[in-house]
Amino acid sequence: MDNELKYNNIEDLINNISSNFKILEETIDIELQRDFFESSLKIDIKKEERAISELINDMNEETIPNDDKKTIIQKLAMMDSVEAFRALENFSKNAPAELKDWTILALQQSQMILQSSLLDEQQIFISTGLGGKDDKLRYFLIFPFNHPGQVSPIQQSTLQKELIFFLEQYGCHFEEIEFFDDFATALALIPLKAEIQSLIKELLNECNQYGNFLSDNIIITNIKRFNGAEIQDIIKKSEEQGFDGNFKKMK
Repeated sequence: MDNELKYNNIEDLINNISSNFKILEETIDIELQRDFFESSLKIDIKKEERAISELINDMNEETIPNDDKKTIIQKLAMMDSVEAFRALENFSKNAPAELKDWTILALQQSQMILQSSLLDEQQIFISTGLGGKDDKLRYFLIFPFNHPGQVSPIQQSTLQKELIFFLEQYGCHFEEIEFFDDFATALALIPLKAEIQSLIKELLNECNQYGNFLSDNIIITNIKRFNGAEIQDIIKKSEEQGFDGNFKKMK
């Protein structure tokens, strides 16, 4: 029930979002994103005594530990400064691996602050574990089979063709599909306000005319791309919880 309430609140929020939003394109671990934004809340930029130029020098200084650099990067991201933005932009091009994603998040934050200041309008930044493009979020879809190991090549082809067709009908973009003994997985870019539930139901109705091979218990997430063992565990837990007539959307 708690998850369902959270999902409904998220849906309401999305439906009320205006056009001034930006979606993070890169695929960045959701835990790292949480760490970045939660630690940013603890920073009081008004108490920073160093000038922007000093912070930039420290960010580029090789002898400074990465943990300290993370804080410096966040401070630069929180400043309404083109100089800070350009410094982050340059640093991101050759940032060490352990700071690459951190700097990408900071660069996005810096850009949003500048845009809000220049346009005098609050900007909205949307990030997920799988990223996105333009007005679309990337989703990972899991299609469990009703009869594992018995899905024919024709049924596989049907799922792929119908998935591409229905995604196009809803303004989405198909990226890839993979088939396994017990399930199929797919990646797709889906508009923020698309009727995902209607899309999935139409897809299932069409595909299951060819042997009822797809389970109704479709799982969709933008948290991360799960491996085979994780998917098996997700399917098992989803089956134990029972099917309520709606596909499962992981938060």
